Amino acid sequence: MVHLADIEKVAPGVANLSHEEHEALQRFTLLWTLFEAQALDSNASVRIISEKVKNIDPQLLSDDWFKESLSYFSNRYVQDGVTNYRFDHLHLRKKDNPDLVRAVLTGECVDPASQLIACLTVVYRFRNNFFHGLKWAYGLQDQMENFIYSVNLLRKYLETMPNGT
Repeated sequence: MVHLADIEKVAPGVANLSHEEHEALQRFTLLWTLFEAQALDSNASVRIISEKVKNIDPQLLSDDWFKESLSYFSNRYVQDGVTNYRFDHLHLRKKDNPDLVRAVLTGECVDPASQLIACLTVVYRFRNNFFHGLKWAYGLQDQMENFIYSVNLLRKYLETMPNGT
């Protein structure tokens, strides 16, 4: 167990995180900051994510390097062909292009660039919800896989696009 009792008073539930959960959060935090700095020029937004992805050589998007995350997000946020309550808890804003994310996750949109934009938008929402406190509202329960798949996606993006795009 990671020793976090000293911050438990201000971050309820953090001392109860397993070693694996703590590691997933650390990896997510590290890779998000690298991704934001290297790929998004330290200016994260869905608009910037979309611009960067649209500038990627389509050949680099034809590989399946982000399909595992897409499959996970689709399985998590879609049930019987429609988005579920978890999708609502992403707290997508108008600027986050929720219609595109929904179309990708339900399988209506199969354009690789749109798929990557949708996946990175989900990760961006994890980032906002985690760094800005919404995840703390329910003690980070049921979040470890989200962070694991996000970390894998961010790592693969940075490996595939070493210069950001």
